[in-house]
Amino acid sequence: MEKNLEHKLIKLELYLLKPEIRSSESELSYLLSDNFLEFTSTGDSFGKAEALARIPGETSPEFTSNSFEVRELEENVVQLIYRATIKFPAKETIHYSLRSSIWKKNNCGWQMEFHQGTPCAPF
Repeated sequence: MEKNLEHKLIKLELYLLKPEIRSSESELSYLLSDNFLEFTSTGDSFGKAEALARIPGETSPEFTSNSFEVRELEENVVQLIYRATIKFPAKETIHYSLRSSIWKKNNCGWQMEFHQGTPCAPF
């Protein structure tokens, strides 16, 4: 896989974690595919409609992401695996998670098809 593509997808992932993007229903709608599915760290699952109804109204946590691994699953389908620390503004605690996203290229460009965040031990 080309390094340019790896960098582009990591930038898209990080862009999606920015508070100003998470609060924008139109930005989220563009970045999430119509088939989007997420498994949350609490064991819930939801699709694009639920994401658009829920995420823009939330107070966005502060994400620090690192240790990205980019895997090409097939042509135009890529998985990003990484670690993240998540700090919620109203809390003093930091959560740690292993995260996985699947991005697929379609007529709109690259869109997230799937995301899962799994709690893990501090790193």
